[in-house]
Amino acid sequence: MRTRIIVEVSLAPEAEDSPATTMLPFLWRSEHGGLRVILNGGLGVFSDGNPWFGNAPAFTTNNPLVQNPAIGANTGSRATWVESWVEFGLGGVTQIGNSNTALYGAATAIAPIVRGQDIFRDDPRESLDVEKAYIGLLWGSDNRAQSANLFLGRQNFTLNDGFLISQFGSQWNAGPRPGIYLAPRTAQDFAAIGTFKLEQWTATGFYLNPNEYEPLESNTRVAGLNLRYNFSDQFYADGTVIQVPESDTRYATPSGYLGTREGLQTYAAHIRWADRTLAPGLWTEWEAAYQRHADFPMSAWAGYGTLGYFARDTTWTPSLSYRFSAFSGDDPATERYERFDALYSGGLSEWLQGISLGKVLRPENRFSHRVRFNLTPTERLNLTLDWFLHRADELNNIGANPAIAQLSSPDLGQEISFTGRWAISDRFYFLGLIGVAIPGEALKSAANGNASPWTTLQAQLFWTF
Repeated sequence: MRTRIIVEVSLAPEAEDSPATTMLPFLWRSEHGGLRVILNGGLGVFSDGNPWFGNAPAFTTNNPLVQNPAIGANTGSRATWVESWVEFGLGGVTQIGNSNTALYGAATAIAPIVRGQDIFRDDPRESLDVEKAYIGLLWGSDNRAQSANLFLGRQNFTLNDGFLISQFGSQWNAGPRPGIYLAPRTAQDFAAIGTFKLEQWTATGFYLNPNEYEPLESNTRVAGLNLRYNFSDQFYADGTVIQVPESDTRYATPSGYLGTREGLQTYAAHIRWADRTLAPGLWTEWEAAYQRHADFPMSAWAGYGTLGYFARDTTWTPSLSYRFSAFSGDDPATERYERFDALYSGGLSEWLQGISLGKVLRPENRFSHRVRFNLTPTERLNLTLDWFLHRADELNNIGANPAIAQLSSPDLGQEISFTGRWAISDRFYFLGLIGVAIPGEALKSAANGNASPWTTLQAQLFWTF
């Protein structure tokens, strides 16, 4: 039997909220495959009031990403700048003979540019780098109940919603690398990914070399396996095992360095449930993770629980959700190391947990509350209001920003943001954001009482052709 395989190669802008469509014509196309030009881009205008809570030296001195590390970022009371990027290259797919197997791949370069005073520096910066360079093999059964997808090279990878590994958390888009807010770089330096589906079961194995800023390269490698079972379209559960076979990242305690990330083992369980028949509009999601280490006593944990309601049949389809998340901190009075390593957690919509506070706070040693209200006035317009409240698990916070390595209070701060997402057309997408972060007692103390609310105004346009 002759089978035709159609593979959609995702060529969208790599912003977390951007669409995934492609409009450029194929350079070559037949019933067995095609080759097309990849051309994506973004433009953003940003203005932050009181960046670093109006006391940039307190939170950025000796930071190698700033222009003058000895004195910290020179942002003043406002930082305003423009970022832009263009990604261009080729992507294609071809069926192998008349089989159910296809070979696909892509190669792109990325050219970001920044002008103005951002939150780290004000020197003009631009670069031209390889972004994607991968080759893959895809197989699917006639009834689509079984499939296999293998690829190697520079490509994106996010595990679930980015709680442990996000394509944004594993990249460096700051300092000398232009694009701190647009975050144009999303590909790993190297990724080997295999995804296998058998009926309701899906297994994904991965090996990652994150794309880090070379002078600060940690030589970290991450390997893992995720196994998922779909009970229905809206109800699934999965488990993950992650190992770190190589890393120079060190864990510190008040008495000195304990060891490195190499040997870290993470075990996670995740479930998401919704049932339109049993409880229309209600949904919940939970994940728990535990960490140990092969070379020293470690017992760390993290997790979250979300409960939400989606009024699907109401005008503007409003939804409301509450999420509590926790990443354990280290109690120096115990023999075990208890600070959870958040690995490459990230992403604006989910795990940055505050567009401004996220620049100062690491995910570790943090309890966070999030209330989210969402409206969809039209099919192309989405509006989201987020409120975050953050508190520390332990006052010992070594491993975070040096200014807050020892906390005077568990009160870290709160943040509220309003985000608008507008799909202008199939080619253009707009993202706007207004936010204010209010420092808690711990951050005020770190700034010797001189800390003001950090506001941000952002307007971003993405395009795909």
